[in-house]
Amino acid sequence: MTMTKLFYPMWNDLNKLDLGQSGARPGEWKGSPALYMEQMNTAIFLRDEIPFPSFRMQAEVALPEEVGFIGFVFGARDEANYELVYLAPVEIQYDPVMNGSMTWQIYNGPEYQKPLPNTTGGWHTFTVEVQPEGAIVYLDEDPQPQLVIRNLQHGGEAGRVGVWNFLHSYIRNLTVEEIETAPLPQLPSDTSLLTGTVEADSKRMSPFIVQEWKVSDVYQDQLKSGDETWQKAMVEENGVLNLNRLYKAKPGSKVQVQAEVNIAEPMESMLSFGFSDHLRMWINDELVYEGGWNWNPPSSDGRIRDHFVEIPISWIGGQNTIRAEVSQQEFFGWGLIVNTGVQQQQ
Repeated sequence: MTMTKLFYPMWNDLNKLDLGQSGARPGEWKGSPALYMEQMNTAIFLRDEIPFPSFRMQAEVALPEEVGFIGFVFGARDEANYELVYLAPVEIQYDPVMNGSMTWQIYNGPEYQKPLPNTTGGWHTFTVEVQPEGAIVYLDEDPQPQLVIRNLQHGGEAGRVGVWNFLHSYIRNLTVEEIETAPLPQLPSDTSLLTGTVEADSKRMSPFIVQEWKVSDVYQDQLKSGDETWQKAMVEENGVLNLNRLYKAKPGSKVQVQAEVNIAEPMESMLSFGFSDHLRMWINDELVYEGGWNWNPPSSDGRIRDHFVEIPISWIGGQNTIRAEVSQQEFFGWGLIVNTGVQQQQ
């Protein structure tokens, strides 16, 4: 079987690229011509349609500074929703873009990230193999996968492909090659726990995690009682309520979320939760927490983890309510995860 392989030098074939508002232009780094990109969260799509069910994307990439990100886009539904895998200075990250927003704060842990030695200052060969069941990521000449993505958050459907950047980066000699469809490989990290709540091999979520929420409309100042509408939302595979699936991340936006906790008799437990970017939480209409958590390295990375805050709670027998206001302060992922510490009645 003959496999098709497409080649894009990137620096001298701009007519084959949909540059959009990226501002990308031909450049040179360390004596090698390349496409130079410097915008934030910018996708550049190939004009060619990629009809292959399984394919390999490979390119030479470079991060000239300590802050910069360069990666591949695939399975794009539109310009605001696509799969994304990128190389950062000290990690590889799976970061599906939803409603135009990056979601790395939501998808963190060994299923979505791979720490690396510092990659700045040189050219690297970056590769992602896209299969119907997921994607496999390689770096340089290492034959072992750096990351295996087993659940593509946009469903693994075919879509446009391209490249992506955040701040200063270079890319050259992109190839898109048809490959045979094959099962995803196993990695040792596949048996580790993502957040202490989900088993990576079975996806069985802790029964203590709140899995179903009601989510209000977005508002800016205060939610007007009686005027709001609510929609049901289920959490992600890692237990996080991903608000990026519902709304575009816009600083100043807020939503309220509500859930019920039904238990047989009064009891106490340790309520634990994580969120991004700002949260107010009430249990049975009593305010129990208010605080913020943002991307502000090196002091904070803004990632959502279920044991970020722990508070002792006295639950009543019967129906209890959890209500929270989640506020967006950045352009990245926003949401929350809540572990009640109690077994609910069915």
